[in-house]
Amino acid sequence: MNDRLGAALAHQSFFKAISGIDVFDVDQVLAVARAAKNGADAIDVAADRALVAAVRGVAPDLVVFASSIDPSALAASDADVLEIGNYDAIYRSGATPPHPDDVLDWTRAVNARTQGRKPICVTIPLHLDIARQIDLARLLQAAGASILQIEGALGARGQADAATRLQDALELTRALSEVVSLPLIVSGGLDDHGAAVAIASGASGVGIGRFLKNTGDEAAMAAAVRQVRIAMAGAARHAMPIKR
Repeated sequence: MNDRLGAALAHQSFFKAISGIDVFDVDQVLAVARAAKNGADAIDVAADRALVAAVRGVAPDLVVFASSIDPSALAASDADVLEIGNYDAIYRSGATPPHPDDVLDWTRAVNARTQGRKPICVTIPLHLDIARQIDLARLLQAAGASILQIEGALGARGQADAATRLQDALELTRALSEVVSLPLIVSGGLDDHGAAVAIASGASGVGIGRFLKNTGDEAAMAAAVRQVRIAMAGAARHAMPIKR
């Protein structure tokens, strides 16, 4: 695992800026990458080799995650970390959410194609009940996953729903920390406050996309990145110790 990535996860300070699994516009992706340099450790882009190379050209110090549910695209992306999910595009399209068996098969396929040489981050689908998410987490660890990603307030309708979904994600984070030894990232629908709460609750890191991109231009995104980093730093002083 990349040294910067490993250290950030170990210190519960990992921050990934998300461009989007279905965003292939180079200008949009590079705007997020340049903003991410103001405090993020990594950027998450669509699994496209040209996009990965372009990001490295403007932000060589960032760890690059490539996201897809296609094992072939992930293996060919040349990213530092191969991410299965997130599933935001699937939820927005109204398509059938991924079945646990699909997620497990994708993980095994990526691990086989890369012969275990690349870290694999796997998103656990939020539509599963907590018992099924825990069972899937155990299986994913055995299948070669390196990091697990928990979907936070993704798709929330209003602040009350977002708060409920985030609370569910944090309860899952605490439950998973008891049964798997992998780093846990909370991602989806988070803002600076949600990031701070996730870190204080024991997450190893966070992934943030919409909060950054909804700010407006690149300068505003950069300011939002700094805002998230400050909030995380404050939360880290009171964070629950990692049991993994």
